[in-house]
Amino acid sequence: MSFVNKLSAVLLIPIFLLSASPALAQQTRIVDAAAINQALAGKAESERGQRDLVRRVLDRDEVRRVAASMGLNVNGASAAVATLSGAELDRMAAQAGAVEAAALSGGASTITISLTVALLLLIIVILLVK
Repeated sequence: MSFVNKLSAVLLIPIFLLSASPALAQQTRIVDAAAINQALAGKAESERGQRDLVRRVLDRDEVRRVAASMGLNVNGASAAVATLSGAELDRMAAQAGAVEAAALSGGASTITISLTVALLLLIIVILLVK
């Protein structure tokens, strides 16, 4: 080994050892554990509410009738709701909310059925993909 290589190794080894030190690698926490736990609990509660909304819409008589006419299994789709998360769950909950809002506001039955069909088609696509 040449003198330059030995000198480089002697100078670089302590630098690498110090930079890998756990004491130097620790960062101060910006958010405490209680805030993280509270945020996670809030997210879980939100997802639970979204799943309940989708299941409520799937349990509606008109949804079951449309699904039966298309040869779909609503019970299988309802069970698959538990596997949804993230953007899929948000999208399904938005569709279910639109169906529920149209039904509660006394909207036209064609709007309710078309939203119901859209909801069922999304579920079918999700079930086929998985």
